[in-house]
Amino acid sequence: MKTLSLALSLSLVFAATAGKKNNEAAGDKQSISFQQGANGYTGTVDVEIWAVAPNTCLEGNPNASSDADNDGGESQILIRFEDIIGDGPRRIPPHSAVHSARLVVSAFDPGTPVHLHRMLVPWKRTATWNSLVAGITANGLEASAQKDSFTFGKISASSSDIVFEVTDTVQAWVNGTANHGWVFINTGPNGWDFYTSEFEDIKQRPRLTVEFTPPKK
Repeated sequence: MKTLSLALSLSLVFAATAGKKNNEAAGDKQSISFQQGANGYTGTVDVEIWAVAPNTCLEGNPNASSDADNDGGESQILIRFEDIIGDGPRRIPPHSAVHSARLVVSAFDPGTPVHLHRMLVPWKRTATWNSLVAGITANGLEASAQKDSFTFGKISASSSDIVFEVTDTVQAWVNGTANHGWVFINTGPNGWDFYTSEFEDIKQRPRLTVEFTPPKK
C-alpha cells in the first residue's frame, strides 16, 4: 500500500508540474499588431505602381488599386511593414515561433481575384512602374512564384476587412530572410481597391497581426 501511495503521489506531482509548464508555455504566446499611426508604429510603406503613368510615384495616395487593366495599363500595389523584427518593445524577437500572421486591408471596391506574393527584391517608397522594370512579375526572381494568399474581395457596405494569411512568410522573416514585403497582383481587368496607410481613419489602414512565442532564453 505504501508503494502504491508513493507512486500515486509522484504521479500527481508529475501531472501538476507538467500542467504548470504547459501553462507557462501557453502564457508565453504573444500577439502584436502593426498599423500606421496605432501605438506609435510608423513603419508601413505602401505604393501603387501603374503602367499608364510609368514614371509617376503614387506613394501618399489614401487608396490604391490592383487591376490588370486600369484605364489601359496594369496597376499593382506594393506594401511593406518595416522594423517589425528585433529586440525591444513591440517587436517580434528573432527566431520566435510564429503561430499565425494575417495581413488585413480595408477594401471598398470588389473585383477579380487578387494574389498576394512575397517580394524577393528591395524597393523604395518612391517606386514607379519603370523603376521596377515594367512592374513586378511573380517569377521567383522579383516576387515569389507561389502566392502567399488570395481573395475574391467580397465587399459588404462601403468597406470590408479582407484577410490574407501570411504566416509562412512572416516566419521566414523572423528566421532571418530579408523583409521586402508583398505585391498585390490582380488576375483580371476588374479593379480591386483598398485604403492605404495614408488614409485618414487609422482603423481602416492596412494591419499586420502576428501571434508568436518568443525563443526561450
